[in-house]
Amino acid sequence: MLSDVLIPLLDLNDTADPIENYLAALRLLEGVAGAVDVVIPGHGSIAGADKAYARIGQDRAYVHALRDAHVASDPRVGPAATYDWLPAVHAGQLQRLAQRSERNRTAG
Repeated sequence: MLSDVLIPLLDLNDTADPIENYLAALRLLEGVAGAVDVVIPGHGSIAGADKAYARIGQDRAYVHALRDAHVASDPRVGPAATYDWLPAVHAGQLQRLAQRSERNRTAG
């Protein structure tokens, strides 16, 4: 989470609501962000505390775009993305979420 080079990678296999789970985790991080000195993501660069809220906002915007099936205006999946494979991962997440949504509609 909070990577400057990777998009949020959701657990789309066994999680009932991967979007809400990720947003809940972001809310937890946001609750302590004011008390941190540095942000150390699992991947990407370390950032000062001044970047914590910006990274939370970037992850939240990305997850909202996934939830709403909108094109993400996120540099991590754009032409200047650090990793050229991330746009395909993004497309895959959109597709899997759409399939989950369709299954939920037909099952209900």
